[in-house]
Amino acid sequence: MAQTQFTRSSESDAWALLSLKSPPSPSKVQWAQEPSPIAIARLDGRDFEYLIRQKRVIIGRNSSRGQVDVNMGHSSFISRRHLELFYDHPEFYLTCNSKNGVLVDGVFQRKGSAAMLLPKR
Repeated sequence: MAQTQFTRSSESDAWALLSLKSPPSPSKVQWAQEPSPIAIARLDGRDFEYLIRQKRVIIGRNSSRGQVDVNMGHSSFISRRHLELFYDHPEFYLTCNSKNGVLVDGVFQRKGSAAMLLPKR
């Protein structure tokens, strides 16, 4: 299986997805009984790195209603399930679930918009 290499560029940072003044909340480390599946991609943010190991990843903020895969902090501008990344071989797509929307490479995505094909990096 070929692995995809992702790199960051200064002019565009779609993989960070959200820029916050406050850092994300610390996450709880859990030890798996079995080895984790091989990462299919890497999500790089300003203060974190997340290895994507499943076909769907929910990004938002944790709440009493449930946990997300990538917690972006407790800002009221971040929805509980702000956006979803999903993998349909060989492409990644983004779906915005937030009433606030999300800016990706200068393009504003609204809730209910068609899934956006993410560029390969």
